This record gives sequence, structure tokens and C-alpha cells, in this order.
Amino acid sequence: MVKAKTNLFIALSFSVLIIFASLIKIESDTNIIHIDKIIHSGIYFVFCIIWYAPIRELFKKQALLYVFLFSIFYGILMELFQGNLTSYRNFELEDILSNIIGSLIACGFLFLKNNIKKS
Repeated sequence: MVKAKTNLFIALSFSVLIIFASLIKIESDTNIIHIDKIIHSGIYFVFCIIWYAPIRELFKKQALLYVFLFSIFYGILMELFQGNLTSYRNFELEDILSNIIGSLIACGFLFLKNNIKKS
């Protein structure tokens, strides 16, 4: 029970961190092309990995599907917040696509991990 609460606390904390990072003003002077898209993918990769354990506690079956759908919903919500709650951030479909790519990679990793473990 303690581990389940710890997993949920970590997942919720990471989600709050995403809200904060999504709504603050960020200045960047990097020359790396599409670095923000790589960061989006990485954040949602970690999001899925972290949320998988608490969601698996609630939904034994189809947890992977639920964590994937939740990550997509959360990513779209963050983009809507950026577009509507700030004047210095924008709603970008490319960011949503990057979030989905990171989530897909994480869910693919979790799927392989679960199936290798069963073998």
C-alpha cells in the first residue's frame, strides 16, 4: 500500500511539474533544430512510465491503453492551457504530435517489458 501511494505521489508531482513548465515563460537561445519537440517527447515518455504503476493499480487489464489515452488527454490539455492562459506561449499541434510520439515509445517499451517478463 505504501508503494502504491508513493507511485501516485510521484506521478502527481510530475504532472504538476509539467503544468508549471508548460505555463512559465521560457527564453531559449539554442541552435539545435526542434529541440523543443525532442523535449516534449522526452517529457511524455517519462509521464507514461511514471503513471503506468498507479494506473495499473486501478485497472489491471488495459492499463497500457489507459496510460496512453491519459497522456494524450493531458498533453492536449497543457497545449490548450498554453494557448488560452498565457500571452507568451502558443498552442501547437506539433507539440501534441511530439507528446504522442514520446507516449507511444514509452508504451511500446512497457509493452515489451511486460511481455518479456511473462516469457
